[in-house]
Amino acid sequence: MKKNLLAAFLGAVIFFIWSAAVHMNPVTAPMGLSMLNDKEDVVMTALNENVPQPGLYFFPGMDMSKHMSKEEKAAWTAKYKAGPTGLLLVQPKGGDPMMTSQLVISFISNLLCALLAAFILASAVGTFARRVAIVTALGLFSWLAISMEQWDWYNFPLAFVALDALTQVIGWTLAGLLMAMMIRPAARPAQPPAP
Repeated sequence: MKKNLLAAFLGAVIFFIWSAAVHMNPVTAPMGLSMLNDKEDVVMTALNENVPQPGLYFFPGMDMSKHMSKEEKAAWTAKYKAGPTGLLLVQPKGGDPMMTSQLVISFISNLLCALLAAFILASAVGTFARRVAIVTALGLFSWLAISMEQWDWYNFPLAFVALDALTQVIGWTLAGLLMAMMIRPAARPAQPPAP
């Protein structure tokens, strides 16, 4: 049990380091992110004047808690088709670009994922390669379940989604290599005697 917990901790460390390397280097870090360039000050001023509350804003907006009339729905649809459309994540008061609490929460999230992977590996029967593939599949599963949905429904840039694939699939493969070495496979069930 202690060895499995250690494997999970070390797997989380590997994933955390890989994630940092992907998101902080000049080649992959900007993937899918665009800059406002010379319009940034104008946009930031408009946001300061018009968006006082932090939140994730969908535009053109639709109040999904109310039923829209046929005319309201037609007007909203026309506005949506005309564009622009998007999601706008706003923190009006700003903050530090990288707070210690964010790193701690990120590592705890990685550790919880690694603990789940360790639990699955400890229950899995199979070769080393098959058990690494299980952890890789967990990374692929998370990417398909979250990032592909964001690309499909909210038009996240394909490069941004690809960056997430690099992070999740390769990161959990690397963690899985160590974890599959450290965590013993489950015992194969006894075969019933031949009649």
